[in-house]
Amino acid sequence: MLTTRILPVLLVAVLVVVVLGYMSGAIGTGSDMSQLFGQSSTPASTESSGAATPAATPVGTPAETESPTPVPTPTWETVPISSQINEVVTPTPQVTPVTAVPTVSSTEPAYYVHMDDTMKYNTSTSRMFEVNVDQVPFVVYFSFNPGTVKKSYVAKESTSSNTVRYEEWYGTRSQVESKYVVKSTDVIDPNAWFKVDIVRIYADSDAYAAAVSAAGGKEKLAEKKLLYGDNGIIVKQDGYAHGYSSEVEKELKLFSAGTYLVKVTGNQIVVNIQMLSP
Repeated sequence: MLTTRILPVLLVAVLVVVVLGYMSGAIGTGSDMSQLFGQSSTPASTESSGAATPAATPVGTPAETESPTPVPTPTWETVPISSQINEVVTPTPQVTPVTAVPTVSSTEPAYYVHMDDTMKYNTSTSRMFEVNVDQVPFVVYFSFNPGTVKKSYVAKESTSSNTVRYEEWYGTRSQVESKYVVKSTDVIDPNAWFKVDIVRIYADSDAYAAAVSAAGGKEKLAEKKLLYGDNGIIVKQDGYAHGYSSEVEKELKLFSAGTYLVKVTGNQIVVNIQMLSP
């Protein structure tokens, strides 16, 4: 009776051991059954025909006998976010400073002003200035403001008209006639003019003779009315009206050092004269 009770229990235990062996790979792989019970077996070496049989390789769990293949780590998981931002940020380009260039007007404001004079010229007013030119170019600048006068004219008055009736042989005729009035406006005075002569004066007679010869001789200069006394030659001439243009600004430049006379004459005009040098 005792044998019949223990036998089923042993059979169940054997089945459990077999199942666990298949599950763990200990059975079916040629391994020793002692591995199932955690016992370490000493490999037995036998000698057959003088050759040593290699010891059986112990079989354990996968974690003990095999190294797992490492899974590649995604790059984005290891790169810091700050590094990614720094790589895509576009650096600000360096701006080259721009140097402003000052605007230079025709009056050369950077020059030294020797004279700045404004005067009204009437009834052929004449003036003369002596200038010793050391630094060139020497600039003589003029601006003109000619006088004005009233000019009358007849104009049609658009807002007024008269109806006139005429008696003709065939009867009465009506006609609308516009009204005309006399009006006036300001115009530049035709008597406004200005003239400037710049005369080069030679203190040395030999230098004067050389300059006259270079200009074509005394006869040619006398014909053009460019001689001044017995030691001067008119080198620049300009003005407003009376044969000159009606530009309201004029500029004359002297490129040779020396003594000059600036002669100005005008009528019915206000003139600003500036003399400048570097």
